[in-house]
Amino acid sequence: MNGNEMNRVLATQDQQHKVPFYISEHHQEQPHGFLFLDNDTLVLEFQGNLAEVRIKQAKARKSVEFVGDSSLRIELPDNPGKRIRLHLSSDGEGRFVVYGIREWTGIDGTEPRAVRKQRYLARFDSPLVKLVALWQLVLPWTLLGITYLLQSFVVNSVPEVDCFVSGWKRFALSPVVAVHFAILLIPAIAILFYNRIWGLRAMFLASLLLVMIVTGYGFFPDGWQFFPTWESQLILPDYWLIFVPYMILLFVPTLYYVAVIPRM
Repeated sequence: MNGNEMNRVLATQDQQHKVPFYISEHHQEQPHGFLFLDNDTLVLEFQGNLAEVRIKQAKARKSVEFVGDSSLRIELPDNPGKRIRLHLSSDGEGRFVVYGIREWTGIDGTEPRAVRKQRYLARFDSPLVKLVALWQLVLPWTLLGITYLLQSFVVNSVPEVDCFVSGWKRFALSPVVAVHFAILLIPAIAILFYNRIWGLRAMFLASLLLVMIVTGYGFFPDGWQFFPTWESQLILPDYWLIFVPYMILLFVPTLYYVAVIPRM
């Protein structure tokens, strides 16, 4: 039963469209009252001076018990433990209404299906996104390996290359790597193993935060930095020679997240 059909039978508050219920399964001549949906609330209006009963959807599973195809038992919200049995019309419309109420309460698995669908929609399937996330995790060790290659193949190196190699040899054991993994590890795991869309947004923001931290630290006094000052004359300060490649290689791939997120 879809939502439109449910609304057609239950949700209108016009008196002629309210669903009658009875206190007897047979000889249903005079209705004992009427029921209808008011947004997320099931309303039971009784004939006479009896107060109406209102049942919120969140409490429907506890308060509504289905006895048969056209009969249900309601627990009174103001008198817990006391239940009244209602019978709907014995024709097909009564069964139709009961099935609609079952779906409204979620007793037929409507809620679990919705949760599974929501979880499915919150996932992505992109091997390139995972590759970018993996690249960001292994970046410190990648640059460490590059330093050994530079040292092996560049014989007559310039001072800038010597500064980069010297700095990155100490980088693997520096606080920068610890901060790197502390910030990126959780969203990266969410991307690599669980395909979570929120991991894309978190990874982009975490990468931006990491670059901002590294950039801000570069303006601290030289005595506060954990790399010794390079004695040779350099084109750029030694801190930026060491960390500019790190920041570029870390942040530029995250722009792919920006391109992927709108397509999810």
